[in-house]
Amino acid sequence: MEKVKNLGNVIFSRALVLVLIISFVFFLFETYEESLSNYQYLKKTIIERETEIARLQSEIEDLNKQIDNLDNPEFVEVVLRRRGYGKEGESIYRYEIPEPVTPIEETLQKNRNKSVLEFVVDYFIGTEGG
Repeated sequence: MEKVKNLGNVIFSRALVLVLIISFVFFLFETYEESLSNYQYLKKTIIERETEIARLQSEIEDLNKQIDNLDNPEFVEVVLRRRGYGKEGESIYRYEIPEPVTPIEETLQKNRNKSVLEFVVDYFIGTEGG
């Protein structure tokens, strides 16, 4: 009878150890998968931030060059003229160039072998009109 109790205790302890190992492995893989996805997300975020930092550093260098050029009177004159300023006594004329319009005769002479529905579909697909 004692051998049966001993055998029962051994089987119970081994089953308990087996259940503990299985649960440990299960939770290990669950947290590993979540940690891996967090790692990949953070790595992607770091790459995006480094790209943004490089862009901002380039912009800072350009702005520093412009600040350094403010001591140069020729550069200042070019910048001011771009913004619409002129020298004293100068008259500045601004002209707005109108958009070119297709004449109505040319528009009416176009070959219209497509239906309105075909024109709409072509427009949304991108083969007509941009």
